[in-house]
Amino acid sequence: MLLFFKNGENILIEHGKKTLGELLKENIFYNIINIDEKDLIELSDLFITRKYIHNEMLVKAGEKWDKVFFIHKGIIRLFYMNLEGQEYNKGFFWENQLLWPIAPSARKNDSLFNISALENVTVSVCDFSSFHSWLTRHGYWEKFALSYAELFVEDKFRREYEFLINSATERFRHFCTEYPDLVRRIPDYHLASYLGITNVTLSRIKKSINFNLC
Repeated sequence: MLLFFKNGENILIEHGKKTLGELLKENIFYNIINIDEKDLIELSDLFITRKYIHNEMLVKAGEKWDKVFFIHKGIIRLFYMNLEGQEYNKGFFWENQLLWPIAPSARKNDSLFNISALENVTVSVCDFSSFHSWLTRHGYWEKFALSYAELFVEDKFRREYEFLINSATERFRHFCTEYPDLVRRIPDYHLASYLGITNVTLSRIKKSINFNLC
């Protein structure tokens, strides 16, 4: 069970007895910037709770993506959709991760992709403008943004390498190794789309490598 308070009260996560500030420090800021407890409490007060049901949109393509999400529970999916309604999964975010528009163009222009709840999702959310202003005012923004940009580029290079060099089976094995929990939570057709293969191909791969032992 999750309990939240907002508007000046620090958010309390009942199942772990941890505040949002503590979760942000442990999962987001600990290895990025040296931020003190007082500032963490003040930062967490910018957020409010929001729950999304399965398949509910957080951001639609064509809308402005102007929010920052910290995920407490569930998986969020980023995907493109073409004119025929076909979906192409761009990425997934899950518990204790921060989701925000990293690229300046993503903040200035309408979103090119959709962001939706793959499961029932509970997040802490705040306006990006408030988040950016607070980090800038306290001298944290430059290091925070640079660190995330570096991680973003590294992930893009890794994914590019996997698509160009690795086979479909190798890509799936790597996903199993890196994300053993997610591979059982994400439906096959969504995982197949992310890996750049068909659902039928993924089913064959699972059978060929005895997926239950993966």
